[in-house]
Amino acid sequence: MKSSILLYAAILLSSVLFGQIPSESEVQRVLRLLETEAGLANGSLSFMAVNMDNGQVVADYMGGKSMCPASIQKLFTTGIALEKLGADFQFETIIAGAGDKETGQISGDLYVFPSGDPTLQSKYYSSEPSSITRLAEGLSPFKNFSGSLIIDASKFSAHNTPRGWIWEDMGNYFGASPSPLIWKDNLLEVYLNSGQIGSRAMLSSKTKNTEELDIQIEVTASESNRDDAWFFSAPGSDMIYAKGTIPAHQTNFLVKASHPKPMIRFGNDLIASTGLNINNVRIDYDYIPHEGLTTLVKLTSPPLYSIVRMTNENSINLYVEALLVQLDDSERGKSIEGGVTGLTNYLIKNQVNLKGTRFIDGSGLSPVNRMTSYAMIDLLTLMYRSKNKESFMNSLAKAGKSGTLKNSFEHPKLMENMIGKSGTMAGVRNYAGYIKNKNGEWVAYSIMLNDYDEKKRASIMSKLEELMVAVANH
Repeated sequence: MKSSILLYAAILLSSVLFGQIPSESEVQRVLRLLETEAGLANGSLSFMAVNMDNGQVVADYMGGKSMCPASIQKLFTTGIALEKLGADFQFETIIAGAGDKETGQISGDLYVFPSGDPTLQSKYYSSEPSSITRLAEGLSPFKNFSGSLIIDASKFSAHNTPRGWIWEDMGNYFGASPSPLIWKDNLLEVYLNSGQIGSRAMLSSKTKNTEELDIQIEVTASESNRDDAWFFSAPGSDMIYAKGTIPAHQTNFLVKASHPKPMIRFGNDLIASTGLNINNVRIDYDYIPHEGLTTLVKLTSPPLYSIVRMTNENSINLYVEALLVQLDDSERGKSIEGGVTGLTNYLIKNQVNLKGTRFIDGSGLSPVNRMTSYAMIDLLTLMYRSKNKESFMNSLAKAGKSGTLKNSFEHPKLMENMIGKSGTMAGVRNYAGYIKNKNGEWVAYSIMLNDYDEKKRASIMSKLEELMVAVANH
């Protein structure tokens, strides 16, 4: 006790000798208020901000504390994808066979060699020429065909649902698992008709292409005007069931599930669009060399920098999990687990502090993930020094204007200077990115709130906005 008093006295004397006692900065003051916020009475807060141009630590509050990151984890996966694959990397999906355009004949079977491209027939690239249109045009010379469509998925593991994803999430559109051939965002559109409050909703005839699925509806009509229907299924399963509620007296009310068999759906869509006499669709995970094949159609994705921007601005879980699989350095059998290894090894090699972190997936959807503000600031520093800096920073949302920050941080000072990514789930509210200070210097920041009281969200957001204004003015 005596030694502690003597140490404090020495610090106090030093402050007096070399100037005034350091006063509390505005950033520290707001952090202290946030620490005592009622909405965080049972929760945890971690915050760190570091000037990227001079290395000054603006603030460090519990920066080493392990927290649930939610979707700010996407910054790790998208950033390292840019680093390892390159900003101009493109996925390629190849349709091949022993085809002769002059005779219109394909001898033997038709093969698909997928690359895990998440953009095929994706709603996020609807302004592009559609994948199905390009396929139909490319295969249009070939009318004489009778065989199987074989999807060679041998580059990938047969099961790539991240461990740690919860049952409540994985059957819904935001929990769609990555597959070797991702098609239409691996999304299943289900239309329901509802009647009086309390009655069971019925599957509408508008729901299409579900012949191979057993869809069981246990959704009831509610006085609420919101979609609260939840789907439960596993990848590869024939059965999907839905529980929850939708508004009463609705016709063709759209609810979205993850499709458990997206590659079979691709085959069915290809048959429908080309009219080819395809006998059946087969998926091969065992590698078998194929001789005498010619590329008939090649689908090329948008460049990676575009995919990363789409991913971060819209927080697309499926896209980022597809990128994580690409970080697996294996030639065949690429997997989520291999991607986590590839990601982790790259971060360690580049001296990112991973103490207190745990990566289960690439998106942050699993509540088992853990991250520290130290790790996030190291990642943001790595990307700030990278040749891919511009691609990475351009992928971040603008405060009060776009992406996942569109409805947050609407203070004029922040709308012109703050970019980043949000991460939210039940009881979790996180933000990470960069903000310009009064000197025009970029400051990397990491905000993580876990187990906060969502009923007091407005008060917490007000203080978070005040905190970021203080950082901008620092």
